[in-house]
Amino acid sequence: MFKERKLYRVEIIKECRSYTKYSLLGIRNSSMLDSSLIKSNEYGVIPKGIKGWVVRKWGRLYFSPDVNQEGLEYFTPSEQPHVLIPFKKIINYYKRLGLEEKE
Repeated sequence: MFKERKLYRVEIIKECRSYTKYSLLGIRNSSMLDSSLIKSNEYGVIPKGIKGWVVRKWGRLYFSPDVNQEGLEYFTPSEQPHVLIPFKKIINYYKRLGLEEKE
């Protein structure tokens, strides 16, 4: 139940907002050194083209983006690119790539 299980790969096909810059996640993910990023309209937005896995963990579905992609800085903490985003945030913004992990 607590183990992370990769279900299938997805790609974001439309920009989608994962949080606003004034939310708790926005404050946590902000970099004090890069104020231009916080002022950007892209802050908190998952850009088109980001790829990752839909995973099941703790009995819920999440989107886990692959690391080392351009655009991760807008919605992940700079020092921690491994994040789990609730699946409901991307539900109408992705296409399934069809790659499934074998058990």
